[in-house]
Amino acid sequence: MRNLILLSLLSVFSFGAKAQSSFSLNEGQTALVYSLPKTEFIVEIETEKTSQKPGVFYRYSERYLATNKVITEEKTTFRLKNIKVKTRAIADSSRTFSFIPNLWLQTYHLSVNSQGILCGVNVTCEPEKPVISASTIPAKGTEKTDQLLPLGEEYMLAGSEAKLAEGVSKQIYRVRERRLSLLTADVDKLPADGDSFKTMMDGLSKLERDLTELFIGKTTVETQSQTISLIPSKALNNQVLFRLSAQKGIVAADDLSGIPFYINVLPATVTVNPADPKARPEKVALYYVLPASTQVTITDGINTLYNSEYFVPQFGKTILLTESIFRKRGMKLHIDCQTGRLLNIE
Repeated sequence: MRNLILLSLLSVFSFGAKAQSSFSLNEGQTALVYSLPKTEFIVEIETEKTSQKPGVFYRYSERYLATNKVITEEKTTFRLKNIKVKTRAIADSSRTFSFIPNLWLQTYHLSVNSQGILCGVNVTCEPEKPVISASTIPAKGTEKTDQLLPLGEEYMLAGSEAKLAEGVSKQIYRVRERRLSLLTADVDKLPADGDSFKTMMDGLSKLERDLTELFIGKTTVETQSQTISLIPSKALNNQVLFRLSAQKGIVAADDLSGIPFYINVLPATVTVNPADPKARPEKVALYYVLPASTQVTITDGINTLYNSEYFVPQFGKTILLTESIFRKRGMKLHIDCQTGRLLNIE
């Protein structure tokens, strides 16, 4: 069975969980091994990168295009656009258990996922979600190669930047006149159909934009995404998650060149009713988790940018299931492999 793990253990096993005692196996005996989950938070940070590049003829913008609103120097800025938080369950090594199956109990078929996290007894695990990468590198945009200017021989051979700027400006005005003539039908022959008309108008608009950028400059806006992985083992109060630099984008938490953003992970106290001291003690068969309700917030120190509640198993309590539960034939036990919570017993 795909989701069942059966390991042969030929030596002594020791386990990290406090409630599980170590024991020895005789040669040839078989034990089942499983883990309870803990939550990994994956914070996805979207930033908007704005790049400004001056045009080669920006000095002549006011003379030929009658505008002084131009980009005069290269500049790159970043701003925070969005924050998302996703979670995934990973095996908790401090809550890994094993036991020897008993022929009188229905515990010899444990369902675990690919990480060994317990899903239940005598049941099939649900399909697993795709693994989220812990870090991503923003894709770099391709630089546009320089193209020859659509100018005649008079301007291309002038050898003067001012003369080239004059030629480009005249070409811009000709494109504008051509487009206006098409819009007002002031031409000898119009395009044959609507698609041809649209293609021609788009081509003229693109040509005008490319030529105009040689004067006023070019602004490129792109969205980048980076992720930060966090596996908290205790409550976090205003811990620096990352910093954002206006010039460099996302930087490390200890890089003082960026503005800090903080994360708070505040679990609620989990209470469990104590066992009856007069009750007859029973042998433990399996363990599950009673997860803690945990509030996760991300702020910039003033404004709350993200706020949500999760059930986090590593802040919860480990609960035992006694052997008496597993004595009925055909029994099935379902456990949430994301939180370790007991769902139901059939």
